[in-house]
Amino acid sequence: MKKALALISTLAPALAGTFCLATWQPALANDPSATLEEMIIIGIREDRKSRGATGLDLSIFETPQSLTILESDTIADFGLVDINSMLKMTTGVNVDSTETDRTYYNARGFDITSMNVDGVGVPFGNLIVGDLDTAIYEKVAVIRGSNGLITGLGNPSGTVNYVRKRPVNEFDASAQLTAGRWDNQRIVADINVPLTESGSWAARFVGVYQDKESWLDLNSNDRNVLYGIVDGQVSDDITLTFAYTRQDNNSDGVLWGAAPMIYTDGTEAEFDVSTTTSMEWTYWDTLTETAYAEMGLRISDNWQLTTSLTHTDYKESSELFYVYWLTGLDRETGLGMYSYPGKYDGEQETLVWDTTLQGSFNAWDQQHEFNLGLSVADADSEDLDSGALEGFVAMPSFPGWQGNEVPRPAWAAPYVAAEDNMNLNRLYGSLLLSITDDFKLILGMSFVDYDNEGVSWGLSTDSKEDGESPYIGFTWEVADDLNLYGSYSDIYQPQYYLDENLQPLGSAEGESYELGLKKQFNNNLLVTLALFRTEQENLQEFVEYGDGDDIDDTDFSDDFDFALYRGISVESEGVELEVAGYVTDTLKILAGYTYLNMEDPNGEDARTFIPRKTFKLLAQWDPSWNEKLAMGLSARWQDEIHFDSAYGPISQDSYAVIGGYVSYELNDSISLTLNADNIADEEYLSSVKYEQSFFAAPRSYSVSIDWQL
Repeated sequence: MKKALALISTLAPALAGTFCLATWQPALANDPSATLEEMIIIGIREDRKSRGATGLDLSIFETPQSLTILESDTIADFGLVDINSMLKMTTGVNVDSTETDRTYYNARGFDITSMNVDGVGVPFGNLIVGDLDTAIYEKVAVIRGSNGLITGLGNPSGTVNYVRKRPVNEFDASAQLTAGRWDNQRIVADINVPLTESGSWAARFVGVYQDKESWLDLNSNDRNVLYGIVDGQVSDDITLTFAYTRQDNNSDGVLWGAAPMIYTDGTEAEFDVSTTTSMEWTYWDTLTETAYAEMGLRISDNWQLTTSLTHTDYKESSELFYVYWLTGLDRETGLGMYSYPGKYDGEQETLVWDTTLQGSFNAWDQQHEFNLGLSVADADSEDLDSGALEGFVAMPSFPGWQGNEVPRPAWAAPYVAAEDNMNLNRLYGSLLLSITDDFKLILGMSFVDYDNEGVSWGLSTDSKEDGESPYIGFTWEVADDLNLYGSYSDIYQPQYYLDENLQPLGSAEGESYELGLKKQFNNNLLVTLALFRTEQENLQEFVEYGDGDDIDDTDFSDDFDFALYRGISVESEGVELEVAGYVTDTLKILAGYTYLNMEDPNGEDARTFIPRKTFKLLAQWDPSWNEKLAMGLSARWQDEIHFDSAYGPISQDSYAVIGGYVSYELNDSISLTLNADNIADEEYLSSVKYEQSFFAAPRSYSVSIDWQL
């Protein structure tokens, strides 16, 4: 680490030059009398580029990987108020809602394990708990393919990078009131306040309150979000940013596991879309608080150093109800299920320090770009288990439960069931070499040191590894606005799972390739065609739950202590086509099609719960014949998926979900919007990742009133 710091301090002045950063030019163009102080802060606010897949400030057209950007206006117009609904509409991304409050995401056949904010994140898991709100983000960038240069780990799926809303230089305020089906009520306020006359210091505040019921019996959720950020200019060369986010998410009548989807005779179960296996006393509450500080230092006109510190406190509390079966669910009687209540409290404290040096230099009559970064991350977590003193019973005939079949049990005193201390340190860098005006070569490397000390239900989860992820990419503008590109990266992904022998599973390793074309049109329409291939070994696959003693206890009270996994080898390949931008002056689209093929070493289909073909569409139309009217159409389609259970396959046929919105400006300040989703009332399962599932939301609708100062 000391060597890395010394390298940064040595390279900064040595590589500094005299090229004026393009991100500061808009201030001069808009106001010739603007001071340097105003130029810098305006440039920083107006050009919050995602660091993409390379760590360099490249446009989508220049990036040698597939990259989708969802802007805040698109997210708001379609009512994509949480990350689940947003990612469902993102090219190449699949959302596996295995329970009401736990969600997995995958792309190109593999789990997405990295959720970054402003390019900084800790890839310590692949599971999201709770409904995370999108109101505080200016845009979301989804990079598909290997991501080792920005996360330190070469996972072949991709990375979701959330870009926070930043202050602007003028006072602004807006509010939105929404009411919808299932008693959905939502309020959003967004206020920007300049703190100095020039706007060089400004603050922005976003607040969200939402309370909603659900199509599922017993289930409801409320959440409160508070976000505040202040940024400004300390001197001509130094900018500071401070931000705080608090999200309080509370869910009642939650699913832990779900309903069995197949009977003992091998036929698939049929239930009403509102069916749940929950009890009325269950809940799952989460609280996430994040404090963020960032300093930007202009070393010279074309070199800058950015350092940030992120501290996150996450807490969760839950009383849950699980059902399982020994011989399966009987089709005739509806019997065969047993109850398993559980109470769990957990917390995790994460600290991430990330520093990057970025800039450009001239050599061989060409301009080149350079990025060097150092990241130190630490996560301490503790999970408390309070065993149920009662409530392990044979359940009555299903469906038809009312939620009071098993009363809330008495709980034993809590004990520390699991704790972990994870450290992930990495040194990473990338170099863009302009070989010619049209041919760019990107070289990168990420060195990772990973260490975990932990205990899970009495077993050690200690592991220590180090590895690296090399990256090479190129772009070649073979014709005007037509880029041929390619990229390669090694895969190195530490995994936090136990194998069937109750030992750490170890890292997944492999290789990832992508080759494609990007065509940019004069109206900023971008068409991307990508071919990708991934080879991965020792990829985690869930096997079963167990307590490690291979004994079926009579009360089953400890048979679910461990989730056991095995490592598998998988080959994934496919094609992606995406069209993004304005087709005409009034029609904007974001559309993508993905074809995927996944096989194990025997040539058999692997991970069959992931669709092989998907299509996503977001189309927005502002008709020229009425400037006050705006309309949008959303559509997503996927082909058949299945899971092979002990009693036979559980399948979900191909389906399409259609939605959209109509918005009308009543006057210069107020507009009215009608949103609808699943207009055709398509009935489909939320996931077939396991042999338990529940039905996704049927037709929904909402009305919003937007006020803009």
